Amino acid sequence: MPSHLISIGMPVYNGGDQLRNALDSILAQTYTNFEVILSDNASTDTITRELTEEYARRDSRIRLTRQQATRTATENFLFVLDQAQGDYFLWAAHDDTRSDNYLELLARRLDDAPEAILATPETRVATTSRAGEIRNDLAVAAPNADRWKTLDVFLKDCLCVWIYGLFRTTWLKDASRDLTQYEFHGGDMVWMFDVILRGQVVGDPEATFFYNVTHARKKKRTSRQKIQTLATEIYHLMRLVNLRLPRAERLKGMTRVVRFLNRHRISRRNPIGTSVHVLKLAALGTWFGMESGIRRLCGVRPIPQ
Repeated sequence: MPSHLISIGMPVYNGGDQLRNALDSILAQTYTNFEVILSDNASTDTITRELTEEYARRDSRIRLTRQQATRTATENFLFVLDQAQGDYFLWAAHDDTRSDNYLELLARRLDDAPEAILATPETRVATTSRAGEIRNDLAVAAPNADRWKTLDVFLKDCLCVWIYGLFRTTWLKDASRDLTQYEFHGGDMVWMFDVILRGQVVGDPEATFFYNVTHARKKKRTSRQKIQTLATEIYHLMRLVNLRLPRAERLKGMTRVVRFLNRHRISRRNPIGTSVHVLKLAALGTWFGMESGIRRLCGVRPIPQ
């Protein structure tokens, strides 16, 4: 069995009863050489405080930090990463679980692929609608292939669960600085797109991740907010293609961005009227490098060169 120390960062805010299942899933791992960095983001519910303190007392591998004031979600994610001491790193949400062999298989996968920066699992996704209906989906692991096949698999479902895979800590600490660029709806997808452009991503379908999505917790967005999100995604995705890829490969990258937008943002949502016109203008403006206009439209900052 691999012997690398794995750091598991769990940022939590008002996690409630679901936190118990998430922590039990970690403590049940067959791979035991890990530390858990638990950051309570100034939760206001009693049960989160009680559970975090209970588990920190039970297992010395759990290090608990209680933030004095509420941070943004991104800041709390970055806090647990900054505290990591292990060679490999995993983000864990308070309401998700994983198979008992999860750490063992993904750590072995990284050991077997020294050039890889991330090992991904197969994911069972349970989505609860606002009406209480549950839909089950499957997001496959990375295909252990080249960048383009990996991107195709990732963009097919756009379920950004690969962010909960196992990273090389040193690489992630450097790359995670860009996360602050993507603090918008869908920003995790854009960041994962960048991860795949920057390095090799592998997978193990025998490692299983159980991911829960509850739409009732999410705030409804206005039409204007949705259009701004679409334009922001286009800007960043096209910008990353131009920033990360050599000139000879940029057309491939742009083609995949267009396919993704058509499948998940345009055809699926079927925007009409002004929405379509704004989206087309944003796409054309980004395609031809009219970045200043897009930044004014979206209120985003350019990615540092």
